[in-house]
Amino acid sequence: MIKRPTIRIAISTVTLALLVVGFSEAPLVHGSEIDSVKKQIESIGSSVEEKKQTREEIASQAQRYRSIIMSKELESASIEDEIGLIDSNIAKNQLDIEIAVDQIRGLELETRLLSDKIVEHEQMITNERRLMSGLARKLHRSQFNKSPFEALLNAGSLSDFFDAWQSMASLQSSVRKAADKLKESKIALENERDLKETKQVSIKERRRGLEVAKRELEDSKMLKQSLLLETKSSEIEFRYALAELEKEQSEADSEIKYLERVLREKQELISRLGRGTAVLSWPVDPSRGITARFHDPEYPYRNVFEHPGIDIRCYQGSPVRAAAAGVVARAKDGGMGYSYVMLLHSGGVSTVYGHLSKIYVREDSYVERGEVIGLSGGMPGTPGAGRLTTGPHFHFEVRSGGIPADPLKFLP
Repeated sequence: MIKRPTIRIAISTVTLALLVVGFSEAPLVHGSEIDSVKKQIESIGSSVEEKKQTREEIASQAQRYRSIIMSKELESASIEDEIGLIDSNIAKNQLDIEIAVDQIRGLELETRLLSDKIVEHEQMITNERRLMSGLARKLHRSQFNKSPFEALLNAGSLSDFFDAWQSMASLQSSVRKAADKLKESKIALENERDLKETKQVSIKERRRGLEVAKRELEDSKMLKQSLLLETKSSEIEFRYALAELEKEQSEADSEIKYLERVLREKQELISRLGRGTAVLSWPVDPSRGITARFHDPEYPYRNVFEHPGIDIRCYQGSPVRAAAAGVVARAKDGGMGYSYVMLLHSGGVSTVYGHLSKIYVREDSYVERGEVIGLSGGMPGTPGAGRLTTGPHFHFEVRSGGIPADPLKFLP
C-alpha cells in the first residue's frame, strides 16, 4: 500500500468566511472599510502562500512517483526480456528433446535390426556347420569306409589316394574358415549392437537432463511472471497515486488562481473606496413622496422597533440604483420573505435597499454609482416584500460606522 501525505486542497472555510463575513459584518462595527479589506488581503495573501507551499509539496511527491514509475517500467521491461530468453531456452530444450527422442527411436530400430542380423548369422553358422559336417561324413564314408590299406589298394594310383586325402582336408579347412568368418561377423555385429545400446543409453540420459532443465526453466518462468505481475501491479498503484496527486495539484493551481484574482479585486477595491465620497444619490425617483421617515413617530411598528430608514413611494418593479460606488456586502433573497441588498461605501458608510422583488447583483461584487442593483417591491404577498408592508414602496437605510443614520442627511 502506498503511503501518501494527506494534503488539504479544498478552499479553507476560514478563508471563505473572511471573504463573506468580512463584508457583511463591517457595517455593524466601528472602523474603516478600507482597513477591513486590508485585513482580508493579508488573510488571502497568507492563504495563497500556504496553497503555493502545498502545491510545491504535491509537485515534489508527484516527481518522486514519476521516478518510481519509470523504475518500475524499466524493471518490467528487464523481466519481460528475461521471460523472453527463458521462452527461447524452453523452445530450444523442447526441440533438443524431440531430436533426442528421434535419435533414440532410430537407435532402437538399428539395434533391433542388428539383433535380427545376429540371429540370422547364428542360424547361418549353424547351417554351414551342419552342411559341412554332413559332407565330410559322406566323403569319409565313401572314401574311407575301408581301411587305409584297402583304400590305397583300391585307388588307381598313389597319386589318386593322396588327391582324395587332400580334398578331404581342404573341405574340412573350408568348413572351419567359413565358420570362423561367420563367427567374426557375429562378433562384429554384437559389438556394433553394444555400441548402439551404449549410445542409446547416453541419449536417454541426455533426454532426461533436457527434460529436467525444461522443468526448471518453466519454474523460473512462472517465478518471473509472478514477479512481473507484482511489478506491474505496483506500477499501476503508483500511477493511480500519481493521477490523484496531479488532480490535487490541478485543484491547488485553480484555487491559487482564484485567491490571487480575489486578492487583486480586493486591492482594486481599496483603490476605488479610497476615491469614493460619502454623498449619496437617490436610489429611486422621490417625486412621489416619502411615506415614512427615519424614526418616524407615526411608524405603525414603532412599538416593536424604530424605523431605521425612509420609505419612498414607487411603483412595483421600479429600478433601484446604487446610491454610491461600493461593494455588495449582502444580497439576501428572502423568497416570499424580506429581500434586501447591503452596499459598503467609503468613509464607513453603508446603505441598505429593502423590499426588493428582484436582485441583480452578487455578494463581493463592485458596483458603480447609479448602477441598477434590483427592482422595488413591497406589494403584500409578493417575492421580497416580507410581512411588515402594506403596499408597494422602497425602503432605504444609511448606516455610518454600523449605526443607522437619517438618509436625508446624506441625500441631495
